[in-house]
Amino acid sequence: MNNSTSNFVFLMDCADFSEAQVVKSFLESQGFHPRVRDEQTRSVAPHLGQLLGKLTLEIPEHEYMEASLELERREPPRIQIVHENDLETTQAMAKKALWNAILGCIFIPLLCNFYSMVLGYRVLRQEVPLTKTSRNRLLWAIVFNSFAFYVWLTIGPKYFFKNY
Repeated sequence: MNNSTSNFVFLMDCADFSEAQVVKSFLESQGFHPRVRDEQTRSVAPHLGQLLGKLTLEIPEHEYMEASLELERREPPRIQIVHENDLETTQAMAKKALWNAILGCIFIPLLCNFYSMVLGYRVLRQEVPLTKTSRNRLLWAIVFNSFAFYVWLTIGPKYFFKNY
């Protein structure tokens, strides 16, 4: 079927011209007939790229299913599900982050809060997607850390250094 008479449908959005060209070249090497919407405008007038928005890759309607399946086969999974044994570890780390945030409010200012933030970051990196338990613990840790930083950095110096 001729490209000019085919109905083209949306396949994907690309972040930039280079990504669009790589995906288009890959699909062409697989025997498909993709096109980048506004490709000629972008190549002649690249300064209009911001006005035109994202690059849209289109494919003839009759090739859509095969092309999307081919792209899915080549695309590595973006979400890694946490295994049950790792889940216990990350939830315990989130609990530790919350307790350090609370301790940072009461006993050991700033040091516990920084450690709480580091633990929270580690949980966010390891547990994807976040479980409800970890999400709630990290949310409360953020609240306590914010409160502690506010108190210890605004009121704390006045209280400890009032004689100076």
